[in-house]
Amino acid sequence: MQSLRTLLLVLTLWLPVALSAQPVTAESMPPAELEALLSPDTEPAMRKASLLKLVSMAQGGQGYAAFVLGVMYRHGMDHPARLVERDQETARYWLEKCIDSKDCPLLALASLAELELALGDAKPAMQWAQAWVVLDREFNRRSREQPPRTRDADYQFTSYQAYLIGRCYKAMPKTRDASALGKQWFNELRTSRGPALDRMLFDSLDSGSTWNSVSGSAGASEHGLQISAENQRVKEVQADAPQPVSPAVGLYLYRGSPAGGRAENVELIEALPTPSAARGLAQSARGIRMRPYQEEAGVRRYAFLPVSYNDWQHSLVPSKK
Repeated sequence: MQSLRTLLLVLTLWLPVALSAQPVTAESMPPAELEALLSPDTEPAMRKASLLKLVSMAQGGQGYAAFVLGVMYRHGMDHPARLVERDQETARYWLEKCIDSKDCPLLALASLAELELALGDAKPAMQWAQAWVVLDREFNRRSREQPPRTRDADYQFTSYQAYLIGRCYKAMPKTRDASALGKQWFNELRTSRGPALDRMLFDSLDSGSTWNSVSGSAGASEHGLQISAENQRVKEVQADAPQPVSPAVGLYLYRGSPAGGRAENVELIEALPTPSAARGLAQSARGIRMRPYQEEAGVRRYAFLPVSYNDWQHSLVPSKK
C-alpha cells in the first residue's frame, strides 16, 4: 500500500496573477489557429493548411513555431494532436532551429535534453539540460518580484529539473569525476552556443514572462487572463486522480471564458519527459479558474500555461524545513 506521502504529491501550477497581453504579430500564429492545429477535432484540411503555415513561419525564423514543430515530431503519434509520425532527426532540426531563432522558449532546451536522452546521447543531453536549468534559474532570479510559487522550492520546475539532471548523470560514461566532465561539456556548449542562449534569456525577460498570455486578436492592449484565487497555485493530487509516473512538466494552450471559471478548452503543447509521464496534468490545467473579463466581438483570450508535478523527493535546492 502506498504511503500517504506518496499519495499526496504536490502539483505546482504557475501563472502570474495578472498576465500582461502579448500582441499577436504577423510573425506569430494566432492562438485560435494554434488551438485548431493542436485539436484532433479540427477539420483535416484546415489542420493541414495550418501545419504548412507553421512550417513556413519556422523556416522564416519564428522560434515558437519551430518549438511546436520540434515537439510534435519528438512525440509523434503519442502527442494528443496526432499530426505527424515520430522523427527524432526532424525534431532535433526544428528544436535546434528554435534555439537559433528569435523568441524561442527556454523549455525548448529541456525538450532537446529529453530527445538526446531517448537516443542515448549523454553529452548533448547533459549540455542542453544544464543550459535549461541555468537559464531558467537566471530568469527566475531576475523576475523575483513575482510572488513565491511553491512552499518548499525556489523554482517552479525544481523537481523535474533534478529528475532530468539525475537521468543525464546516469547516462554518462563511467568517470572518476562526473561533475567535472559535466562542467566541461557545458563550457563547450557555452562556447559554441553562448550568443543564442543569451538571446533566449533576454527575449524571455523582455517579454515580461516566459509564458505571457496572448490575445485572440491582433493589436490588443487589454490585460490578459487573471487567475481567480491565489491558492490555486499549489494543489494536492487526490489519491484517485490520474498521477504522473515521475516529476513532469506540461505546457498547455489555455482558452478562458469571458464569464470566468474553468477553462473553455485546454490543448497540450509539450509534455516532459513524455505525454504518458505527464498524464493527469491536463485535468489540473482544466481546473484552473480565471476571473471574468470583458468580451470584445466574441474574441476569446488565451494563455500559455505551464503545469509542473513535484514529488518533493527530487530537488536542486536546499530544503527549507
